[in-house]
Amino acid sequence: VSVELPGIFKVQIKIDAKDNQVEIKTKDPKNKYHEVVDLPAEVDIDNVKSTFVNGLLEITFNKKSKTKPRGKSIRVD
Repeated sequence: VSVELPGIFKVQIKIDAKDNQVEIKTKDPKNKYHEVVDLPAEVDIDNVKSTFVNGLLEITFNKKSKTKPRGKSIRVD
C-alpha cells in the first residue's frame, strides 16, 4: 500500500491493521487524512513493515504461509 502524504511528519501518522483492512490516519489539524484500504485475505497482518520517506508512506505486507489442510480420521461405531 502506497500513500502520498505531503506536509506530514512521521510522528503524525497512525496505522492500524485488522480484519483484512488497513486504516491510515494523520493527526495534523491542517492536513487531515483518513483512509481504510481493503486487503486480500492472503496477507499476514502480523508481519508488516512501513516506511515514510519524502512524503511517501509505503506499507508492505507478507503473504500468509500456506498450510496443509488439517484433517482427522473418524472411526465409525
